[in-house]
Amino acid sequence: MSREARTLAALLSPARIGPYLSATSNDWTRAIALYDWNTRISAAFFESIHYLEVGLRNALDDAAARFIGAGWLHPSSPVLSRRSREAIVVATRHAGGTTAPRGKLVAELPFGFWWSLLADEYNRRLWQPALRHAFEEPVRRRRLHADLDDLRRLRNRIAHHEPIHTRPLETDFARVQDISNRIGSALGSHIATTSRVPVVLAERRT
Repeated sequence: MSREARTLAALLSPARIGPYLSATSNDWTRAIALYDWNTRISAAFFESIHYLEVGLRNALDDAAARFIGAGWLHPSSPVLSRRSREAIVVATRHAGGTTAPRGKLVAELPFGFWWSLLADEYNRRLWQPALRHAFEEPVRRRRLHADLDDLRRLRNRIAHHEPIHTRPLETDFARVQDISNRIGSALGSHIATTSRVPVVLAERRT
């Protein structure tokens, strides 16, 4: 390994570069190439998940507001658990207070908040009366909850710059596309035509 390579490896840290070296039989050139590819596929996925997350949260909020009332997303909401209400308190503060635009409050709530609304505890209070109407195509709540959990974990790994190259990324992207299409065909079509994921995945196969 050259001096420059040793310096780079030290700056990236042994703990971070270690999994890439292990995956390439300790070949530095291949390891750093894999690291570079991991950053590219991570960025590509983050773009597509961005559209999915924004579309999902707005669709869920619109449906809940339409069938339950705008007050569903409030610290004193009668349909949310204490933990969810606490998340709204924090998001309201980050959004700038109770006078902040609703869109800013929605944006301040993390992916995990919206994912949690599809859990069993909300089946009768939210899903049946309102959230099932958020989707253009039929969905099964439990399947959707599990699939979004996988994507939430993928998103978190990307956000923390962790390796994702060992994941079934083709399956992950198919899941992104499927859920997006169910939210709305326009959303699914946009992701399908703009995502860099298929191109970057193909790089690794060549």
